[in-house]
Amino acid sequence: MELYRLLQQQGFGSRKECRQLIDYGLVAVDGETIDDWRAPVEPAAIRQLTVDGEDWPLLTLPLYLLLHKPANFETSHKPIHHPSVYRLLPPQLNNLGISAVGRLDVDTTGLLLFSSDGQFVHALTSPKKQVPKLYRVTTKHPVSAELLQRLRDGVLLHDENETLAADSAEQVADCVLDMAITQGKYHQVKRMVAAAGNRVEQLHRLALGAVTLGELPPGQWRHLTAAELAALGFGPA
Repeated sequence: MELYRLLQQQGFGSRKECRQLIDYGLVAVDGETIDDWRAPVEPAAIRQLTVDGEDWPLLTLPLYLLLHKPANFETSHKPIHHPSVYRLLPPQLNNLGISAVGRLDVDTTGLLLFSSDGQFVHALTSPKKQVPKLYRVTTKHPVSAELLQRLRDGVLLHDENETLAADSAEQVADCVLDMAITQGKYHQVKRMVAAAGNRVEQLHRLALGAVTLGELPPGQWRHLTAAELAALGFGPA
């Protein structure tokens, strides 16, 4: 493989842009600067790729990423009022066709997955798959046993013909509960809590399927592990 093609596969831009990076002496392989964009390379043999002074771990496609979404970011490539969550990821990754797995509201924080694998995105967002999503909900009024039971039993939302029930709803603190759902209706958690007689003040996603947010700081991202992919039904166990 020619070096510029490797840079393209890693998301460093168009053919012309990748050739220019090499021509300008900004690319090094295993510590050696290479200024010939035709230079042959074997990706599996590369120990270190450095582009413009920064080491770049070679990516294996397709990509599966987890981001801790902060508040005030829109889950959109074309945001209207707030910055895009895609700005929180390296531009190289955005050049490789990643898409968010579902959406989080601009004020909702927590776990958000991305992938360049369309089958993966579809599998986790299709209502037929019923992948559970766990949220930590901060409410305006104290959480009551009645509220929790109504959420578990199901509530009727405006413009819906059937009741929607939480898979689980457990109190965490005076005004905090953990709630899991498998559907993906518009503003579903907020609307369900409102229909049950309370109001959501903050919403934070803790998990999607078997994948949890853990201790990842807000605004940071990481690759999904092989074990996490296997737990979601992708890749080897």
